Amino acid sequence: MTLIFDPEIDPAELGGRRVTIVGFGKGRTGSGLARWLVDRGAKVTISDRKPAGELAEGIGRLREMGIADQVELALGPSSDDMALADPHLVFVMPGIRPRSATILRARERDIPIATELGLFFRLCPATIVGITGTKGKSTTTTLIGRILQGAAGAEGAAGADGGKRPVLVGGNIGRSVIEELPTLTRDHIVVLELSSFQLETLGRSPHVAVVTNVLEDHLDHHGTRDEYVAAKGNIVRWQRPRDTAVLNLDDATAMAMHEGVPSQLRTFSLALRPRRGAYLDTRGRLVLTDGERETAVCEASELRIPGRHNVANALAAAIVGDLLGVAADRIAGVLRSFEGLRHRLEPVGGSGGVLWVNDSQGTTPYATIPAIAAYARPVVVILGGVSKDADFTALADVVVAKARAAILMGQAADDIATAIGAAKRRARATGPEVVRARDLRDAVERARAVAKPGDVVLLSPAAATAAGRGAGLDEFSSYEERGDRFRDLVRELAGGVTA
Repeated sequence: MTLIFDPEIDPAELGGRRVTIVGFGKGRTGSGLARWLVDRGAKVTISDRKPAGELAEGIGRLREMGIADQVELALGPSSDDMALADPHLVFVMPGIRPRSATILRARERDIPIATELGLFFRLCPATIVGITGTKGKSTTTTLIGRILQGAAGAEGAAGADGGKRPVLVGGNIGRSVIEELPTLTRDHIVVLELSSFQLETLGRSPHVAVVTNVLEDHLDHHGTRDEYVAAKGNIVRWQRPRDTAVLNLDDATAMAMHEGVPSQLRTFSLALRPRRGAYLDTRGRLVLTDGERETAVCEASELRIPGRHNVANALAAAIVGDLLGVAADRIAGVLRSFEGLRHRLEPVGGSGGVLWVNDSQGTTPYATIPAIAAYARPVVVILGGVSKDADFTALADVVVAKARAAILMGQAADDIATAIGAAKRRARATGPEVVRARDLRDAVERARAVAKPGDVVLLSPAAATAAGRGAGLDEFSSYEERGDRFRDLVRELAGGVTA
């Protein structure tokens, strides 16, 4: 049964109220929410089972905001007793299980439970565009934001008076949006990247909901694929007739999310011509269609970001731009100029005819598969990290079919090696070479020794880092730290870094 956390909250009545925020981590969302609550006179406690030493970044944010002395911290394994002493309201941060012991205790005591995102959706006067998906949501969110903001000289989305509408981009990709509420108006457009953690307890959907794809991730949190899909589905589930769902026509799970939902539907596809939406035509063009007229936006070959999955992301972004009044030529300008995001198929070096690529955000097998497929040249792929109960079978088949070598590291190395061995037997193949590495430095050194001119060395680990999973499992606390370290190692060991 899905739990929805969406109590009635009147900001004007928060003065003097005791509010507990459960979960802190790096504090980006938690500190923003804390500041918003403090500004309204609430007495705020932040609770986290981790000790202060592991929460230095988040605590530092509180100091930077000037509210550290106005927020009480309840940290460590026994933090629940203090956090739930007598609050009027509890906020649960993304990544905290809705059925965790702390949240269940709050429910048993009839303490209202809310989320920052749920509160934002309830109070926001602006049009909200939400983007989710197992992969591609950050790229698609950024593209949509730039299209609507008028990046690369483009005109922004048209307002009622024909002028540009101000645009805010946030959610899982950036700032805590709750802080921006006082500045937002009905003329604004808010573009939000939404994770399954943020969506799982949300009882409201954005006016425009984009689903890039639904594969498999975070089973260690959600428990089953069905629960994961149900969490993602909340982005569409509560839409109304005047809202719009933008779904991947090539993904049956994404399409099924719209069953019984009264909103309008736009779809995008790499293989089919949708009734209304966007598609890749047989000439290799990105084409918008409304059922009667068709408008070519640009050539897929003009995109700077590699891979067919990024063509799909561009199609989804083009639909949203079109829905919100941006001309096709202006959409094309943004798509042609976009060079991609850090840690997502990011070229970081080139030496001796070998291209080095940082795709550290590839934290699942289903993220690494399209990364390998994005290149027509042989790939030396660096895999491994912390397994999230992943099945590496499909990835292993792709590695056997396309890779020159696989460099394995981390906790997941044995599982990946076993899967590659089985795939080689199925394919009756002798390759690829499988090499074990002690850590990322060793992996880069071994990749340099194996790679030949014309190859790509691709860091796309298909596994997570140790964030939230305990010390000793992995050498990095986030995929960003892992990607940054890879870039530094390429500079040090492989002959430089591209601009």
